[in-house]
Amino acid sequence: MSGGIRRRGVLAGLVSLPALGFARPETLLQKKAVFEEIASSVQMTLSLPALFRKTDKEALESIDSGFDTTLRFEIDVWEHGVRAIKIASRTVIVKVGKDPWTDKYAVKTQGNTGWIRRTFNTRDAAIEAAVTLDRIRICDVALLTRGTYEEGPFYFCSVLAMRNPVKDPGPAGRRRRGGDRDLEWFGRLVDALAGERARAEEIVNVKTNPFYLPTS
Repeated sequence: MSGGIRRRGVLAGLVSLPALGFARPETLLQKKAVFEEIASSVQMTLSLPALFRKTDKEALESIDSGFDTTLRFEIDVWEHGVRAIKIASRTVIVKVGKDPWTDKYAVKTQGNTGWIRRTFNTRDAAIEAAVTLDRIRICDVALLTRGTYEEGPFYFCSVLAMRNPVKDPGPAGRRRRGGDRDLEWFGRLVDALAGERARAEEIVNVKTNPFYLPTS
């Protein structure tokens, strides 16, 4: 194994932390994610298949129409505590559709230097790839404090995933509650559920299992 490649499994969520006091149980789903320390970054793998429900024939058929379906993932990294503290944020854009020239399905992910394109023979395989955040970089290791299973500190991610979003909150919308991090967190949940900030054909809002960065 090449030097500095990864710590397999050491960032697993080994504890179950209570829901934040201001988030009602029905406002936020919990989803299992895998966290890995690879070189200088923390990476996450998470699948959100609910973005394409099998009963939503219109959404499935739209992939065959020749027009791309856009998925937007807004990812925040939080430190768990009495007050949830936001550590980092990033947005991932994914497009999935059928290429009429090759009769294959293409999944394109926006990267730092352009779009990364993958092709699949079946729609199901393309959808599975599109809704899976596969080892995406969520933050630098330097932003986190190393700890222990007994004492932490513990971290988790919140993910707001949208299929064909029709409204981008933009930087101003994201900063409007910046004066109070707890209000920012709670407001994001309420707004997403009410559709005041995030509007899309399908919205999935989840938080992940907690993880910690081992000392050795």
